[in-house]
Amino acid sequence: MQAVIQAVRGLLKDTLRLYWSLLKIMIPVMLAVKVAVELGVIPWLGAIFAPVMMLVGLPPEMGVVWATTCLVNLYGGAAALLGVLPETPLTVAQMTVLSVMMLAGHGLPLEQRICQKAGASLIVTAALRLGFALGYGAILSAIYNGFDLLQQPLDITFLPHHSQQEGWGDWLLASAESLLSMLGILVVLLLVLRLMDASGLTRLLTRLLSPVLRLMGIGPQATPLTMIGVLLGLSYGGGLIIRDSQAGRLPPRDTFLAIAFLCLCHSLIEDTLFMMALGGHWSGVLLGRGIAAILLMAVLAPLVRALPPETFRRWLFSGGNAPLSAQTPPQAAS
Repeated sequence: MQAVIQAVRGLLKDTLRLYWSLLKIMIPVMLAVKVAVELGVIPWLGAIFAPVMMLVGLPPEMGVVWATTCLVNLYGGAAALLGVLPETPLTVAQMTVLSVMMLAGHGLPLEQRICQKAGASLIVTAALRLGFALGYGAILSAIYNGFDLLQQPLDITFLPHHSQQEGWGDWLLASAESLLSMLGILVVLLLVLRLMDASGLTRLLTRLLSPVLRLMGIGPQATPLTMIGVLLGLSYGGGLIIRDSQAGRLPPRDTFLAIAFLCLCHSLIEDTLFMMALGGHWSGVLLGRGIAAILLMAVLAPLVRALPPETFRRWLFSGGNAPLSAQTPPQAAS
């Protein structure tokens, strides 16, 4: 019984610590969106993003959500979403498309700095993430619309419904209710993660996905570190890759391919569950996203390994201490 009490205390402590960190991000974003609505900025910003959002079948206003996600993180994007969603309803299909774009492009300033520290080109990896977000988003939108899938209106019943056109007092109350609802999501999310670790499910997923990484050209030295990033996040896996790359323990091309895959598909557990809680469908945010990332890497890996060493160093990779001759040969990756 004592062990259970300790586990619950630990869960609540970790949740509150994370929640406080998120509040410092979400409250300023929610306030900025409210001020933007009051000043009539949202339609103007929506017009700027209209061409991009049209490509993926989303209302122009969702461009504000995606831009916030790219510049801040998923939780900042969620705060922006809460600000515009009441006035711009979505279908489940549209929310799923927005979710995959948020998953691919979130937190660029921080996470691309991690990629750069590992040696991978900041510009190339950022372009890879944004291109994947738009390309996969457009394909997913075409599939959902073409086959008339998930066209029902999005209904997040656990989030309070309020209008941005209401007064500041009502808005503050409704925003507080929304933030409390987010606390409930975090409690459930961290509980699921703890149960997955305790049951061995996380370790099982690692063993199952490791062969897939090898098939994509990621060598054995980089496979365990990449798996950490895939399951837990780019910051975790990328940090370990930085350590081993700078120490010369990872072949440069393996390092680049590992970072490239993490750019497309990282934090497969926490971030995916969060976006599903907001209404994204598993078919797009989990299954389709994983398949699309693997297919793209299957095309990218042979091209990267075929590049002359000088070209690879000039355009794709500039870090690490391992010589290019130490790279994993193509036949070893399969």
